[in-house]
Amino acid sequence: MYKRRISFIISFILLSLNSFSAQTSFFTPTLSDYKSSGWTLSLGVSGLGGSHAQFEDELLLANSSATIDTVYSGTWTPDGGIHLTGGIGKIFVVKRPLLADRFTVGVTGSRRSISETFMGRIAEPSLQTDAIGIPIDSTIAGAGQAINLGIHCAALRAFTLSQDVFLEVGIGATFRYDFVSDFDFISSTPLYLSDDSGFGSKSEISPYSASFEIRTGAGIMMWRGRFLRIQFCADILQLAPINATAKLPWLVGNYRPYSVMLHWDLFGLKPPKPAGSCAAPTHSEKAKELFGKEMRRKTKKRKNKRD
Repeated sequence: MYKRRISFIISFILLSLNSFSAQTSFFTPTLSDYKSSGWTLSLGVSGLGGSHAQFEDELLLANSSATIDTVYSGTWTPDGGIHLTGGIGKIFVVKRPLLADRFTVGVTGSRRSISETFMGRIAEPSLQTDAIGIPIDSTIAGAGQAINLGIHCAALRAFTLSQDVFLEVGIGATFRYDFVSDFDFISSTPLYLSDDSGFGSKSEISPYSASFEIRTGAGIMMWRGRFLRIQFCADILQLAPINATAKLPWLVGNYRPYSVMLHWDLFGLKPPKPAGSCAAPTHSEKAKELFGKEMRRKTKKRKNKRD
């Protein structure tokens, strides 16, 4: 059901872009004097959607007597951080747009962090009881953080609001790697036992993740060749098997990475074209004088011959 919703969202975006397709776009006038590719600098914040919402979790297993045991049952309380994010990339304007009028490729860096607290009943050997032997809730906490480096690409489409203002929507893909990480999670369950507990260990945490994203935002043309954009980006589908469980590998909850970024797009001027006539180019040294010294000398010689 979840995958069907994601497919519907992607199809809706593509159909919307197609319905507004044209041979010109908001950026077409820029191409007359500026290059079709430029640099984009990005700065903003990123976080994990759903990292402040509690959720219930339990694990039931059949025991040797063919009855069901509750391995654990309780409530997770996550707390995710919001961190500064920056990046640099290239942006390309399509001369004859059909679906997208721009493509971007870039690199971003950020930090991710999360803490998770579990409160509930946990089976042996961690089972705690009161004075008369009734099980009581136990509390277990874990935390993780990583320096995250991502390579992303996206296709964007702008919708003109005025001569200088536009809205944009697009889809993209990102591959990320946690190259510096520190995790206090031993597994993705509250069974923080030994490595032979059967529920995985810290060494099995994967540093890789990949996803498809949706991007929406607005922009303004500061002046020709200079655009300022604010953009919201969120994962709409995290890919397995890279992410193993289609979640961030080192998190208990199904958190959704997002970012809010300010982009500064810079396009360079096109080089001047050489003149097509026999006359010297207007910007050359030879074109500064209509009649140079050599021309004036020839004119004097002709006058002397006539005399």
